[in-house]
Amino acid sequence: MQGQPSQFVHISTWTIVRVFLVAALIGLAYVIRDILAALLFAIIIASALEPGIAWLKRHRVPRIVSVVALYLAIACVALFFIYLVFPLLLEDAISLVRTFPLLQEQFVAVVEHLNIASLSPFLTDKIPEFLVSPGAYLQRFGGGVVGFITSVFGGIFTFFLIVVFSFHLAIQERGIENFIRLIVPVRQERYIVNLWERAQRQLGRWFRAQLLLGAIVGILTFFGLTFLGIPNALFFAMLAAAFEIIPVAGPILASIPPIAAAFFLSPFLGVFTVGLYILVQQLESNVIVPVVMQRSVGLNPLVVVLALLIGVNIGGLFGALLAVPVVAVAAELIDDWDKRKRLAPDET
Repeated sequence: MQGQPSQFVHISTWTIVRVFLVAALIGLAYVIRDILAALLFAIIIASALEPGIAWLKRHRVPRIVSVVALYLAIACVALFFIYLVFPLLLEDAISLVRTFPLLQEQFVAVVEHLNIASLSPFLTDKIPEFLVSPGAYLQRFGGGVVGFITSVFGGIFTFFLIVVFSFHLAIQERGIENFIRLIVPVRQERYIVNLWERAQRQLGRWFRAQLLLGAIVGILTFFGLTFLGIPNALFFAMLAAAFEIIPVAGPILASIPPIAAAFFLSPFLGVFTVGLYILVQQLESNVIVPVVMQRSVGLNPLVVVLALLIGVNIGGLFGALLAVPVVAVAAELIDDWDKRKRLAPDET
């Protein structure tokens, strides 16, 4: 209509330039995503080493000597695992795969011996579907691990980048802080650095506590299964230690394979194995966790479980590894938001 003035939307040249810059940065980040992943892993590794470096510095050990000593210690532990522990685990896994058909036949014989008319035919027909050979699981797991190593670390070169980045960040007095100041806006610099320091402390306490819990549970499980005469005790103990990172559900999932193997050998042995895992869980809940977590402010177990599930669905094992650090930062952000909301004056 002639009486209405025309309306125009003005878009400045700088706005267009910023849109193209953001799109270019997103495209560049996608192209160098492997390098960014290596850098992120390096930051996490350097942050995990910082408490040990600080402890050595308090005992008058120079920072560079502390960093080199910690890296050498990690390398020695890795070599020990590769040359001593890994062959034993591999031997246990191969033994489990070889003996599984015999255990499966024994289980089928026990079911048929029970002579339950309504259940026996169904169970004997469906057992091959439920009792899949561990070899199939190991093959899938092995393929997943190989794919994970190939995609995340990108071979020796990217692994070398992770080591170099983490060493460079750790060897500097405020390496991670300086890096954060380099990439964040000046106005947000102080807050982001403080946020990362708090998240790093929380993540470090949680990570060290989980490592200690896993080690204790693994040792108790190994000696218990060895005492009962369960084969592949080392393999099952390492499984229990690894699954300790998953609150509540992890220990239950880790107990299923050894309990099933024990029941295949003998019903009485299966009952004793169930009792062993219940005993370990009671010791963990009532003795080990209170002592280990006494000085540790842990993350909410439900939040950790949800983060791990989301991380696995989004990025597989890589997403699971990054899930807990992201949750630690998010928890601090939510805590800051809640404090600001409480301190803000009520609007009337």
